This record gives sequence, C-alpha cells and structure tokens, in this order.
Amino acid sequence: MSASQRVAQILRAAEEAAAEVVAEAERRADARIAEATRAGSNRVEAAEAEATELLTESRHQAAVLHETSTSDAARIREEAQRTAAAVLDEANTNADQVQKIAEIFAVQTREAAEADAAGRIAKARELAAEVLADGTEMSHNLRQLADSLRRNAETILLDVTAAHRALTAKLDEAEGGNGVRSTAPVVDDAEVPEFIPSRPRRR
Repeated sequence: MSASQRVAQILRAAEEAAAEVVAEAERRADARIAEATRAGSNRVEAAEAEATELLTESRHQAAVLHETSTSDAARIREEAQRTAAAVLDEANTNADQVQKIAEIFAVQTREAAEADAAGRIAKARELAAEVLADGTEMSHNLRQLADSLRRNAETILLDVTAAHRALTAKLDEAEGGNGVRSTAPVVDDAEVPEFIPSRPRRR
C-alpha cells in the first residue's frame, strides 16, 4: 500500500469515527430530552390528579358542612382551589426547569462530541502527514542508495575492463615472443549487465 493510500485510509477512518461520536451524542441528547419531557408530563398529570382529588374532597366536605355553615363550605372550596392551582403551577415550573436542563445538557454533549471529533481528525491528519514524510524520506534514501550502487558497479566494470585489456596485452606480447598463438577469445570490452549503463556516468 502506498503512502497516499495509507493517508486516505487514515482520514476515512478518522472521519467515520468522528461521525459515529457525533451521532451517538445526538442520540443521547435526544434520549435525555425525551426522558425529561416524559418526567415533566408525569408531574403535570400527577398534579392534575392531586388537584382533582382535592377538589372532590373539598366538595364532599362542603356538602357535609352545607347544612351547618354555607360560609365555611365556600371558604374550604376556595382554599382547595388555591391549593390545587399552586400544586399545578409548581408542577409546570418544575417541568419547564427539567426541560431547560435537558436542553442545556444536550447542547453541551453535542459540543463536546464535535470537539472530540475535530481533535481526532486533527490527530489523524498529523499522523497522515508523518507517514507521508517518512515515505518521501525513504524514497529519497532508496534513490541515493541505488545511485551509489550504480556508481560502484560502473567503477568495478571499468576496473575489470582495464584489467582485461592489460592481460590481453601481456598475452599478445607473450605470443609475439614464443610464436604461439593463444586460442582464448579476445574480448574488446566486458559485457555490461542490463541494469548498469554501458558507459560510465559523467560526474
């Protein structure tokens, strides 16, 4: 796998992880809001039931006391109504407070998730940059090593060619002295491997 492919893979993984973190935070926030809404509704329903019960009890008491004191019955009814209204108002206030707290928590959770996702993406980009830099440096070092090996091979080839020519000259001199012709084939130049240039590079 090339460095660019590794960088793309790291970035994709970081973006997927960030999307999962944000989605999870939103699910948690929605669940908290729904839970707070249900709790507020339950409190309102309980308050309404309690108010209804108080009104029923006050009406019963008023009916019992009607024969003895009409004024007492009216006072009891008014007190019951005020108590029921106060209980209902308190329940509504508590429900609103719970709703606001849940919404604030949802916003904070979402912001924290987005910050965490941004941090992960930044770290992934830093890691990708490091991987790309390492790959570039390694490629440069390999090119330098290849150039060095090629220069060494060219030097060795020149030395071998010079030695071969010197040996051939000595053999020619020996043949001229004793009149014996060597049967060894004369090679004008050594064969050059395919991976090495046939001519030495100018420096």
